[in-house]
Amino acid sequence: MRRWHLLAIADFFKPVWLRVYRRARLDLWYPHIPLAIAVGGAGALALLPVIRKYLQEYLHLQLAGLFDALHPLSAQVPALILRGVPTAIVGSLQVFIAAGLLARSRLAWISALLITFAQLALALGYDHQPWHSTSVLYLVALLAALALYRHVFRQSSLAAGTLFAVAALLLVLVYGLLGALILGQGFSPPIVSLQEALYFTVVTMSTVGYGDILPKSDNARLFVISLIVLGLSVFLTSLTAVVGPLVQSRLSRIIEPRRKRMKRVNHFIITGQGALAQNTARELLNRDRSVVVIVDDENTLFGEAEMLVGDATDLDVLRKAGAETADSVLALSDDDAENAFVILALRELRTDAKKIAAVSRRKNLERVRRVQPDMILAPNVFGGEVLAMALTEEKIDGESLLARFLDVKPQQS
Repeated sequence: MRRWHLLAIADFFKPVWLRVYRRARLDLWYPHIPLAIAVGGAGALALLPVIRKYLQEYLHLQLAGLFDALHPLSAQVPALILRGVPTAIVGSLQVFIAAGLLARSRLAWISALLITFAQLALALGYDHQPWHSTSVLYLVALLAALALYRHVFRQSSLAAGTLFAVAALLLVLVYGLLGALILGQGFSPPIVSLQEALYFTVVTMSTVGYGDILPKSDNARLFVISLIVLGLSVFLTSLTAVVGPLVQSRLSRIIEPRRKRMKRVNHFIITGQGALAQNTARELLNRDRSVVVIVDDENTLFGEAEMLVGDATDLDVLRKAGAETADSVLALSDDDAENAFVILALRELRTDAKKIAAVSRRKNLERVRRVQPDMILAPNVFGGEVLAMALTEEKIDGESLLARFLDVKPQQS
C-alpha cells in the first residue's frame, strides 16, 4: 500500500518536473554547469587559505626570502611550505577539472570524483577537520551529487583525454619536484639537487620505491603519502582517458555486432517511445529505410532501428543523430510539449529536414502549430471525429479528412 502511494506521488510530480525542465531549458545547463561551479568552488576554497598563508609569510619576510624559500638547504621553509601544499595541489586540480565538466566530459567526471575524494581524505586526515564541519559536509554532498548525475557526463575524446592526462601529470610532477627540494633535509640521504628531486619524484609516483632515499621527518612522510595518492589518481585517470575510448569502441564492435551502423544521410529520426513511434519505425524499416530512434531508455524495443539514448530536445543529441542531414524528423512522443520543443530545437539547428509533430490533445493543436512544423499528425484528435461521422452516417470526404488528419504546412514559393 505504501509503495502504491509513493508511485502515485511520483506520477503526480513527474509532469510538473518535465514542464519545469523544458521551460527552463535545463537540458542546456543542468546539472553539468552547477556541478562544475561546485567542483571549482571547492578548489577555490582549498586554495584561498593557502594563498593567504603564503602572502602573510612572504609579506612578513618583506619578499626578501622569496627565492631563498626554494633553496633545498633552507631550514626555515618546511613549516611554511607544508601548511596546505597537498590541499593546494588538489584545489588546483579541481579548478582545472571544473572546465572539463562544462563540456560533460566523462574523463572530467572521473577526475572530479577522485580528486574530491582525495580532498575529503585530506580534510579529515591532514587538516583534522571534524566530520560535521561545513567543508566536510560540502565535500560529501558534492561526492553524492557527482555519483547521482554520472549519466550526464558521457562525452569522451581521445585528444581531450590525452591533453588532460599530460597537463595533470606535469602538475603533479612539479608538485613533487618542489616538495622534494624544499623538504630535502627530511630525507636520508638529503635531496640537494634537481636531478635527485626528479629521480625521487618519478620513483615515488610510479610506486617502485627502491628504498635508496627514505623520508625521515614527519613532514617528509606526509609529503610522500600525498605524492603517492596524487600520482596513483593521475595515473588511473590518464589510463582511463587514453585507453578507455579505444577499448570501449572495440568492445562495442564485438558485443553488439547485430546493431546496424549506417551512414546518417537522408534517414529518418524518430523521437518518442509510444505505440505511434514504434509502429512508424517498424513500417519505415519494412520499406528498407534507415531509422534512428532517440529514446530515454535503452531497453525500449525498436527492432533493427539504430537507437540513441538521450534527450531529444538537446541540440547535441540531435546533431549526433544526424538531424542536419536527415530526410525527416518525427516528434512522436505522447507528450505534446516535448514534440513542440523538438521542433523548436530543429529550427535552432537550421536543418532542411522535414519536421513532423504528433499531437495527442485537441487543446494543444494550435500551440503546436505556432512552432511551425511541416506536418502535424493528430490521430487521437481526428479519430474521434471520424468515428462520430461514421456512427451518425454523415458523408465522409476522404480528401478533406486526410488533409485534416495530416495537417500539412503549405509550401513556400
